[in-house]
Amino acid sequence: MSDQPEKHEKIHDPTPQRIKKAREEGNLFRSKEFVSAGVLFLGGLMLYFGTPRVFNSMQYFMHESVIGSADVLVTVESTPYIFMRAGLHLMDVLLPFFLLMLMVGAGLNIVQTGWNITLKPLEPKANRISPLQGLKRIFSSKGLFETFKAIMKIVIVAPIAFVNIRYLLPELLRLHMLALPQALATAAGWIVIMLAQMVVALVLLAIIDFSFEKWKYHEDLKMTDKELKDEQKEQEGDPHQKGRRKQMAREMAERPRFDHAVLKSDVVVTNPTHYAVALKYDRHEDDAPHVVIKGIRKRALRIKHFALENDVPVVEDKPLARALYDGVAEGQTIPEDLYTAVATILAEIYRDRGERL
Repeated sequence: MSDQPEKHEKIHDPTPQRIKKAREEGNLFRSKEFVSAGVLFLGGLMLYFGTPRVFNSMQYFMHESVIGSADVLVTVESTPYIFMRAGLHLMDVLLPFFLLMLMVGAGLNIVQTGWNITLKPLEPKANRISPLQGLKRIFSSKGLFETFKAIMKIVIVAPIAFVNIRYLLPELLRLHMLALPQALATAAGWIVIMLAQMVVALVLLAIIDFSFEKWKYHEDLKMTDKELKDEQKEQEGDPHQKGRRKQMAREMAERPRFDHAVLKSDVVVTNPTHYAVALKYDRHEDDAPHVVIKGIRKRALRIKHFALENDVPVVEDKPLARALYDGVAEGQTIPEDLYTAVATILAEIYRDRGERL
């Protein structure tokens, strides 16, 4: 038997382009248990610290309702007002809790997936209503793992609740003998302790779920040989990508010659922004100065900036720069009609160096 992988086997790790395309389609890595554990933990903290405020709000509402009931005539016209007051008190108690839960849930999802907005998941697809596809999803590794998580939640939560209620049952039966504030505080303390135990257990489940979802997401995005080749062909066929690659290759090929040419030149004559021509003259070897390298527009700016960074003299002479660029190729000596202008510049540079032309 051959050990070679089958043609349709997913053996290649997903490329950045593959991951980007999956994100655009709404296919994101997400662990639901990670979010659930975080929301449950915060809910416990809010219950612990928010109980006094909830009790005070309820006490005020009951006091206002009972004491003020004598002044309120219950009629068809007054009923909406009574319900509105009750609704406002209920919102005062519950709205901060639900808003914070919503923010935490959204924040934990963003932490996992990053900011990604797409409407692709809302588009109708036939496989979503196909019974066969539904059965495949149920009996897939992901579906079986979801069933396992649901069973584990029951296995975790039920014993914790049973042990706590059994242990606290005697005190629970005497709870009605305490004053209302003390009874509420005591009950909130018990609930927080039970939630803390559940959170610890669910965090362990969340770690398992996070690891599985990350592995499954990576496995689902793996590519076959054909998919990898098709993506490479698609990218190579993109004129923007092809042009960018050619430009980068050209710049990399030119860089050593470009840098060396500017560094060995005696002076760079500029336009100042449209043309740049680097000249070199060795009085022991050359009959006349010659053009080392030249450029126009962006290349001219690169020559000028590189020369300035490396202390190569830069002289602005618009007519001379234009004449040198148009009339002299790289590596050629300058014509006789430009001797005087170039010699004047070189003489000034040599004088500054303390040398003779």
